[in-house]
Amino acid sequence: MSRQRTVIIFKSESESTDVYAEELHRHYFNPIFVPTLSFGFKNLDKLNAKLQHPDDYSGLIFTSPRCVEAVCKALKNNELPGAWKMLHNYAVGEVTHNLAMSDLQQLFTHGKQTGTARSLAEFIIETFDGGKDLPFLLPCSNLAQDTLNLKLHEAGFRVDACEVYETKCSADLAEHMARALSSENIEYMAFFSPSGVNCTYEYFKANNILLDNYRLVAIGPSTRRALESKNLKVHCTAERPTVEHLIKVLINPEESRERLLKESQVALEE
Repeated sequence: MSRQRTVIIFKSESESTDVYAEELHRHYFNPIFVPTLSFGFKNLDKLNAKLQHPDDYSGLIFTSPRCVEAVCKALKNNELPGAWKMLHNYAVGEVTHNLAMSDLQQLFTHGKQTGTARSLAEFIIETFDGGKDLPFLLPCSNLAQDTLNLKLHEAGFRVDACEVYETKCSADLAEHMARALSSENIEYMAFFSPSGVNCTYEYFKANNILLDNYRLVAIGPSTRRALESKNLKVHCTAERPTVEHLIKVLINPEESRERLLKESQVALEE
C-alpha cells in the first residue's frame, strides 16, 4: 500500500469536513484540519428588515455558507418571504447552493458551478435576463473583497451590500497549529482563503517556521495571490473549493501550473 502523505488543511469546520477526510484517505492522503477562522454575526436586524421587502430587489447573492447562515439567523426561525423564490438568486459553489436549498425553504440559486466571486460575477453578467433597475441584496463579511461588487457595477448592476459577519483568527489557532505541525510526513499545506493565509502567516512568522519545507496549495486564485503577496511559493492551485479539485491538483500539480500559465497569458493579451 502507498505511504500516506500528510496534508494540513487550513479550513473552517463545516458539513463538508467529513467528505474531505473520507475522499483524501481514499486517495492515500492523511488530512489534518486546522480551523483558522472564527465568525461573529452582526447587523442581523438590519438584514432582516431588508429581507422583508423582496420587491425592492432583483435577488440575493450568497458568496459563502456564512452568508446563508446570517440570513437564517436574521429571520429568527421565521420563513424567508416566498417572493424571493421568484427573483434572480445566486451562490458561489455547491456547498453554499445546497445550504440555501436546505435551510431557506428550497431557495434555488444559480451559479453553483462557479468557484469564486469573480467567476460568479461573470456568470451573472453573461446570463442575467432581467432589468437592472433594482439592486441585488448581498450579505457579506467585514473582509469581503470588492471583486464581485466592482464587476457588477461596471456592467450596470446595482448592489446593496450588507455587512453581516466578522471574520477573525481563531482563538485556538496556536494550539491547533502546534498539534498539527508535530505530525509526521507533512508534505502539503492547503489554504482555503486569503484571511486564512493572513492568520496562519502571523503564526509561522512569530514561531520562525520556514514554509520552504512544505508544498503550499492554494484553493482559488485569490488565495494564491494572498500567498504570493507574502513571497511564498505556491506549488499548485485548485480551481474550486471542492475536495475533487483539491485531490486533482495534489495528484497532478503540473496540470494546475499549465492552466495558470495559459490564464496569465490570456490576461496579458486582453
